[in-house]
Amino acid sequence: MFSSGTIIAVVAIVMGCLVAMIESKHKSQSRASRGQLEKLQQELQQARKQTLALQERVEVLEKIVTDSGFDLKQEISRLG
Repeated sequence: MFSSGTIIAVVAIVMGCLVAMIESKHKSQSRASRGQLEKLQQELQQARKQTLALQERVEVLEKIVTDSGFDLKQEISRLG
């Protein structure tokens, strides 16, 4: 039949192929994960910018509404 050296060589080749396949799969998943991470970071940055812009708008609206002249303008509008 086969000698023990031949069997060991075949097993080593098969194991080497399995390791190479697993590493290849891991690398492709890693690349995909990096791409997803970059996309999520960009979306987070956009959300932060939008949040800041909305906070600024709310501050402006709060100033307008709490301004003493605002009530007077409302009354004038109702009369006119």
